[in-house]
Amino acid sequence: MTMNTSPLQFFKHIPKQHGLMDRFARKLTYLRISVTDRCNMRCDYCRPSSDAYQAESHANILSFEEIERIVLVAADLGVNKVRITGGEPLVRRDLPLLIEKLASISGITDLALSTNATLLGKYAQALADAGLNRINVSLDSLNPLRFRSLTGGELEPVLAGIQAAKDAGLTPIKLNTVLMKGINDDEVIDLIRFASDMEATIRFIELMPMKQGMDWEKHYISVDDILQREEVRACVDMSPMTTGNTAARYLPLKDGIGEVGFIMPMSDRFCEGCNRLRLTADGGLRSCLPDDSHMSLRDVIRQGGSDEDIRAVFLRSALIKPEIGTYAFDADTEKRSMIYIGG
Repeated sequence: MTMNTSPLQFFKHIPKQHGLMDRFARKLTYLRISVTDRCNMRCDYCRPSSDAYQAESHANILSFEEIERIVLVAADLGVNKVRITGGEPLVRRDLPLLIEKLASISGITDLALSTNATLLGKYAQALADAGLNRINVSLDSLNPLRFRSLTGGELEPVLAGIQAAKDAGLTPIKLNTVLMKGINDDEVIDLIRFASDMEATIRFIELMPMKQGMDWEKHYISVDDILQREEVRACVDMSPMTTGNTAARYLPLKDGIGEVGFIMPMSDRFCEGCNRLRLTADGGLRSCLPDDSHMSLRDVIRQGGSDEDIRAVFLRSALIKPEIGTYAFDADTEKRSMIYIGG
């Protein structure tokens, strides 16, 4: 259920508090911000078919000034980590200007970006100069033909973008691969070796039912299935996993540089440690990835709301955060494809 923000007085009953804590004693310190719902790729698991996809009008998208104001309030509430996402964030014009604004906010100690890297070769140095700390890159195949089939884009600029990020010091670089049975699960070892050669960390993510019309069950494969493979066991140290953050579990490589991460939203839920809120490109504040409940910070701001009103929306969002997110996809949740929410 979408929660409306009119009248603003609805939020004024939230008591003052320091920090963001939900009902289950989870401290919320991480805000993921989508700056656009547009993308220059068409990844199979993210974006609906062209006849079902309609991007928001530019007038409905948060301005840089509105985003900066929201992050100032969030930082005052204890948020210290911000990740810029999309769509593809680098298609948003003048993104380094927003990075510079956010990097200057007191309390924000980790400012990162998720990207498909197609434009990263052009912008990596400017982003680093603006104050960006590090990047995550979506990389679902090293096979150029397969990559084109999966994304509609070309592999070469992505690889060049990863190198440009490394040269610009946007490290540690994390490469994210969505595992898809019968599509790219035969590339696990190649991707691990590529990441090791680049001194990056590869993270394998279980496919989630987050796109209208995708045959999720056909293409889902669990991390456990991957870890049972002989070639993976020969490459990865199967000692107990360590938790690098609220989502990923990591294993060291037996030979080579670095470690391999595994994100298991379907087979090994990590909701108990979730510290995230998400801000959609059109200003919706979501407390849970698969839960469609949200409140519009854009409407609060554009209706003349104060910083206290923005603060109250954050506090309310923390209070409605579910203990466990439920993944489902039906006709009533058509707009929940990942591109609308932010990766």
